[in-house]
Amino acid sequence: MEEKQEKKQPEFKGKMGIVWLVGILVIVLGCVTVYTLGLLRKNGVPNQVPLEQQVEEQKAEIITGTNSSSEILKNENKVSESINSIILFDGSKSINNSKKTYTLNCQGNGGIWIKIDSTQKVLTFSFTPTKVVEYYSLNWTSNKDSVVNSKINFDKKIMDVFFGGMGQSKSGDTLFILLEDGTVEYIPIVHMFNHVQGDVVSYGKINGINNVLKFTLASTSGGDVTTLAIKRDGTFYDLWYSLKGTGNY
Repeated sequence: MEEKQEKKQPEFKGKMGIVWLVGILVIVLGCVTVYTLGLLRKNGVPNQVPLEQQVEEQKAEIITGTNSSSEILKNENKVSESINSIILFDGSKSINNSKKTYTLNCQGNGGIWIKIDSTQKVLTFSFTPTKVVEYYSLNWTSNKDSVVNSKINFDKKIMDVFFGGMGQSKSGDTLFILLEDGTVEYIPIVHMFNHVQGDVVSYGKINGINNVLKFTLASTSGGDVTTLAIKRDGTFYDLWYSLKGTGNY
């Protein structure tokens, strides 16, 4: 009788067998990795959403009862902190003398004195007519030697007042008022005295100026004097550059 020969299964032999085995493992691992990343993108790793968008989405969710007001408030505070970069002044928060309250003031040229009341919304502009006429060589005369107090009301709280110079003459003297929203209003001293009859007035907000932290005087590379409005990140506005085209100087 003839013996039946059994069929043998192919075997991996030598180096060629190892190469085939490694190749199969690489393919399997690749498939697992691609599948896992797909699941993460779908379910596990949400895209970054801006805080403002998160707040709006959560406001919509609270209407349907799927989110809490505390979470919305928390994100609104984060948005506020990122947008509002100015230092808020509070005259009742002295660290080392809590028994007293404080108000802002500053002194200008020609005997001008600026004071902010305790509400931080009323600015008192005090001056003596004879002194300002003489100092600024105004186009009118006065014999009045007593102090005149003129009040200006603001809708927002005043965080700082600064008497700055611009250009190379007295005509550049300007009072800058920093408001709680980071915007800046201004009063061009000489133009105001020569053109405004009656109470002192603010000339309104300076266009394009926002999120201001503080003021300082500076000199340009051309030798001019200007006032800078500085932001928290160190960038700043040259206020003379912003105002010289207004026709008020």
